[in-house]
Amino acid sequence: MLPQLTAVDVLVGVLAVGFLAALFGWAGGAGALRSCRARLSAFEDTLEIFDSRIKRREGAAGQVATQRRKSALQERDDEADKLAQALSRRHPNLGVRVLTEQDAEEAQLLELEREARAKGLMGKGKAS
Repeated sequence: MLPQLTAVDVLVGVLAVGFLAALFGWAGGAGALRSCRARLSAFEDTLEIFDSRIKRREGAAGQVATQRRKSALQERDDEADKLAQALSRRHPNLGVRVLTEQDAEEAQLLELEREARAKGLMGKGKAS
């Protein structure tokens, strides 16, 4: 059977086998590539799940820390209010008064007017 084959028949056979090998190799390669992509996709999905879990935990931990700070500040404010009330009960004449900038400016103006009156620079009325 082999001695009856011509060179053209052998060439056609080699080309057919090569074509089939290339076709199956390409299909296997594409399939391997697809399975690699599928594995990478599954790995990325797993990483995204872990990432979202970590972010949720960090967010919850941050909220807890913020709540602790707020409650600590609130406790300090409450304690300061209680101390101020106790002080005002002991010494009612002291009274806790918060000065604003406007109050401070008015106090300075009154002090200047008193000094001017004391030196005789102002009359009994207000200065214009």
